[in-house]
Amino acid sequence: MLSPRLTNCVECASIPALLNDIDCKLRELAQREFNNIVFSLNKTIKGDIIKDLLNYKRILLFKYCNPDYASCFTVKQIASKVKLLIHK
Repeated sequence: MLSPRLTNCVECASIPALLNDIDCKLRELAQREFNNIVFSLNKTIKGDIIKDLLNYKRILLFKYCNPDYASCFTVKQIASKVKLLIHK
């Protein structure tokens, strides 16, 4: 039986690493959408994931410049949401 591996990776929850992960996922979704349009593949793409990733990217950019921005949420909390969206 497979079980998830839980780690305390400090680098995974850093803001630049999260921004890089968001950019990679957005690039992947954009390529998929482009191929859908050009080749008429008729594959579904969830637009809400793109919208949510762009919102989290904006929040992380603001938090990177000003650590007091959205101080009620930690970077680890935001990272958990971003990781869930990336692996959907």
